[in-house]
Amino acid sequence: MIRDFHEQMTEMLTVAGFTNIQTHDKPDKAPGLDIHEMGGVRMGKDPKTSLLNKWNQFHTCKNVFVTDGACMTSTSTQNPSLTFMAITARAANYALKELRKGNL
Repeated sequence: MIRDFHEQMTEMLTVAGFTNIQTHDKPDKAPGLDIHEMGGVRMGKDPKTSLLNKWNQFHTCKNVFVTDGACMTSTSTQNPSLTFMAITARAANYALKELRKGNL
């Protein structure tokens, strides 16, 4: 599976114009230590095409926020952990403001 991932990734990056593409397999790492699952709970303006609003809040359930990789439809080759933390801080700040207003 990892070999297939590397082949497909290399093909996509090559078609996109990238050069000097290097892949690395670290079989000594336990499964799950470097995985960042993405997608599944799309963010957007329209409740008909997305589950979350711009604050990562469910359109249909205002007291539920999703701030992990589920709100992102894709990822690059970089670790998204800092993005997750920023999304979480932003959503928590908004939730606190809404809570103080009595909207949550």
